[in-house]
Amino acid sequence: MRADPKLCVIIPAHKSRLTVEEAISLQACYNRLQHYHCYLLHGADGFSPEEYLDIHPQLKLKRVPANWLSSVQQYNRMKVNPSFYELFRDYQFMLTYELDAYIFSNDITAHHGFDYDYIGAPIFEGYQQAAPDAPFHGALNSGFSMRNVTACRVMLDKLQLYKAWWKKNKFLLVNFPFLRRVVNPNWRSVMDHDHLRGYLKGGYFNEDIIWSEVIPALFPSFKVAPPEAAALFSFEVNPERLYQLTGQLPLGCHAWTRFPAFWKNHIHEFIRTPS
Repeated sequence: MRADPKLCVIIPAHKSRLTVEEAISLQACYNRLQHYHCYLLHGADGFSPEEYLDIHPQLKLKRVPANWLSSVQQYNRMKVNPSFYELFRDYQFMLTYELDAYIFSNDITAHHGFDYDYIGAPIFEGYQQAAPDAPFHGALNSGFSMRNVTACRVMLDKLQLYKAWWKKNKFLLVNFPFLRRVVNPNWRSVMDHDHLRGYLKGGYFNEDIIWSEVIPALFPSFKVAPPEAAALFSFEVNPERLYQLTGQLPLGCHAWTRFPAFWKNHIHEFIRTPS
């Protein structure tokens, strides 16, 4: 079967052995996405892909610098690294499929997968500890997410230009506080954003917050899905509430083993991880 060049699927691999739940996740990927190019990203010496290939024999192995996958923070940095997107410049869209994800359908179009520059599961205020009635945060999780490759490359180029502007204006605002009165409040709030500061200064940040919250605030041409549309694409926290909102399962979900009370009724291979 000839692969569709519109989309590449990115599966980060951090170790050679799969857990039972990871194997279930990869099997779902094979069942529903095998007609796309699916790349297994690995970096460490001694990585053995046999268990992955036994489940998904069409995986394309992609060696990346070992430090890109060496920690959670380095993985976040990889996802805002222009060199990473350069590897997949021949594709229009990129689906990040971490192996705590699960996909229910191959109809990406019906679930808004190709409608935005970035789409993932809605994030609620409180993040992983969000209350059932928490409001939407506005950002979108990237564990099971879609992004427009060209749009991301353009935004990263713009961010590099913005970095010099940010440094100069932060210096002025710190040393001449009265200038804060004449700076647009929306721009000032973005300049003070913790994740943007972490990205620009080499500190801590989450790449999904950069893509879904910071970049569209700086550059409104980058189209991020609103939470109601994103809920048709993916669930993570509060899956019961998102199911009530949409009346249907999404294209896929992330962190399904964290919410067994809901997913055991929809993922038939579900095996609860021992606590």
